[in-house]
Amino acid sequence: MQIEKARELGLCYGVRRAVEMLRDASQKYGSLQTLGPLAHNRVLLQELECQGVTTVDSPEKLTGPVVVVPAHGIAPDIMDLLRERGFATVDTTCPNVAKAQSIASDMAQDGLTIVIYGDSQHSEVRGLLGWAREKGVASLDPCTLPFIGDSSASQKVGIISQTTQRAESFASFVQQVCGAVLATSREVRIVNTLCDATRRRQAAAAELARTVDAMVVIGGRNSANTRRLAETCAGLVETYLIETAEELDAALLRSKTRIGLTAGASTPDSSIEQVECRLRRL
Repeated sequence: MQIEKARELGLCYGVRRAVEMLRDASQKYGSLQTLGPLAHNRVLLQELECQGVTTVDSPEKLTGPVVVVPAHGIAPDIMDLLRERGFATVDTTCPNVAKAQSIASDMAQDGLTIVIYGDSQHSEVRGLLGWAREKGVASLDPCTLPFIGDSSASQKVGIISQTTQRAESFASFVQQVCGAVLATSREVRIVNTLCDATRRRQAAAAELARTVDAMVVIGGRNSANTRRLAETCAGLVETYLIETAEELDAALLRSKTRIGLTAGASTPDSSIEQVECRLRRL
């Protein structure tokens, strides 16, 4: 069996930067709490917990005095609340997410209704909605947008994306929204806020998937970018999404001669190494 790894896979710059910042902070401050998971990967969070880093899901559960802002970022009102309560913060927000937050804020100040292409329950998108203030709405389906079909509304619309979405899906969404609002809108402003590292990983995975008998995608099932990777590969070849090496199904893979391997942007190096090692033993 031949194992081929995608030319780009695993921890992206933003998550790797966040992990390094957190490790430095834990050496300085000792035990730390993150307000929400640093990133959506169970193995990564377990590794951080061994270093004294734990996760809480609301400001009320913070014990302080230092709180870590996760890579997905948070809404500005939450950041203000932390400061008001006297917490020191270690802000690991991914630079790409921070840029999207700034764009959302600028659009809100310019009076645009901000459409965010993304999962409204995802932590990054909830943060972006906060930066959009009361002017934002998030959706993966243009038909659910409240102003679609309202011919009486004079619109100024801005469109951005959750950074980990697929470029093709965002383009289709933009086309549908523009088709619905151009007739009644005085301005439609579109900004590509997709993460280039995510795009490159998806392209590398697709390139590899076309040349192998099966793809194994490693990452958290609650990770948006990992799910996009799996969707990209599944459209091209038999694909398996796993979180750990123990989930590999030997019976399904032993008949394959070439297996491709890729991993989400929050998947630690240790997970990739363990999966590759187990595959080579099949």
